[in-house]
Amino acid sequence: MNASAPITPSKAALARLARLVRDRRQRDATGLAVVEGPRAVDGALASGATLEAVFARPELVSRYAPTGTDTRHGRHPDARRLGEGYRERIGAVYEVAADTLDPLADAMNPQGVLAIAQFADSELSAAVAAERVVVLEAVRDPGNAGAVVRSAVAAGFGSVIATEGTTDLWSPKALRGAAGLTFGPAVCRGRPTAEILEALADAGHLRVRAALEGDTSLGNLPEAPRMTLVVSNEAHGPTADAVAGTDIAAAIPMRHPVDSLNVAVAAAVLMYAMQPSS
Repeated sequence: MNASAPITPSKAALARLARLVRDRRQRDATGLAVVEGPRAVDGALASGATLEAVFARPELVSRYAPTGTDTRHGRHPDARRLGEGYRERIGAVYEVAADTLDPLADAMNPQGVLAIAQFADSELSAAVAAERVVVLEAVRDPGNAGAVVRSAVAAGFGSVIATEGTTDLWSPKALRGAAGLTFGPAVCRGRPTAEILEALADAGHLRVRAALEGDTSLGNLPEAPRMTLVVSNEAHGPTADAVAGTDIAAAIPMRHPVDSLNVAVAAAVLMYAMQPSS
């Protein structure tokens, strides 16, 4: 895919962008998600994503336009991170005035770039083949879910599995929370907790459940070739299926008066504790 010089989008192109921002059914039907903001768009590109189109304010459009294009504000400031040939994964580049683009954004404070990116969910059988997996059980806040994905990538977890009842990991807010990095690991969505945990057991995973009161302390987690972390809804905790389908309940020590951690923070601490020692 070769990037083209910046052009003005049609009303139809803007209407399609708006539908993908707002409607999960449109995203699922097309395999297209909207990534918002320079940081998230750059993270998506750095993760290998293909961008069907980029809509950017005039002062940001040159970040994504082809090298040598006559734009007014210079080249991408972090091209090295995005990798060789990243511009070949960018399709149409649209220059859009702020008063037209910003109302289409999901974010309260639009950042001047929206990109349509291709995504594909993994099959459960492929997702459980990773050495390290994180399962989000009924995590409903998209910002938290995205932050878990970001930490999973940082900690070297190869798969992210979202149970039914979990927020859409491909929504604009979840992708912002993940800094666009959701395009790196295998992502599997929408399966029942019991089915997921059974598949992980069959694949040889030691399944660790984050818990307020665990039977294993953070410093005493055993190590196994394949391990999975299960984090659950903060308000309601793990379901009965999650309790029955995990091997270990791990607790993070906390000093008084703290009685719990944000799910994304807890997940990050436990994922780093579960990294292979070698």
